[in-house]
Amino acid sequence: MGRESFTELLQGRAPNEAIDRLVAYGELLEHWAGRHNLVKVANRQELVDRHILESLAPLEQIDTTGRLMDVGSGAGLPGIPLLCAMIGWSGLLVEPRLKRWAFLGLVIRELGLNAEVVRDRYAAVEETGFDMVTARAVGGHEALLRWAVNHIKPAGTVVIWATIDEEQRLGGLSGWSMLSSPLPGLDRGRLIFLKVCST
Repeated sequence: MGRESFTELLQGRAPNEAIDRLVAYGELLEHWAGRHNLVKVANRQELVDRHILESLAPLEQIDTTGRLMDVGSGAGLPGIPLLCAMIGWSGLLVEPRLKRWAFLGLVIRELGLNAEVVRDRYAAVEETGFDMVTARAVGGHEALLRWAVNHIKPAGTVVIWATIDEEQRLGGLSGWSMLSSPLPGLDRGRLIFLKVCST
């Protein structure tokens, strides 16, 4: 897997170490995808564009250090690409399915990420003080936000990869401020940043 797909997106935002990690993650994902039913892709380019680069969409809005929790991490999207690129961050990946949990543990070890993976559902996580909680291809956003309000820092953010319909529903929730934008390179999908209202 070549470096070109990542270089343009990351220009100046991450050292070569981050790009090396993204390439290594892509290779691991490509190798194990079929064996563990991790993600379905037609070819390598789709893996890069549709999954890895899409996972990096929030980068410009993220601080240099912090603690991330990735809900329903699955194959590690978006948590692993974000932790590869955000060198100063640590992470908690939450995944209840055994094979995917095992794959995530392998990736963390192979890439030397400052992260851990727990085999459980997010509602069972007691840790608090997260700077960011991410959810991609996970439903039940309203329940997630009810949980997150007590688990993120006062200035923390919940980032959701959502459909336009989901964006409209989330925009009507009280107690949250929302900023959204189209996912890059796609004619569908929204990237939504939610913060607890301070008033």
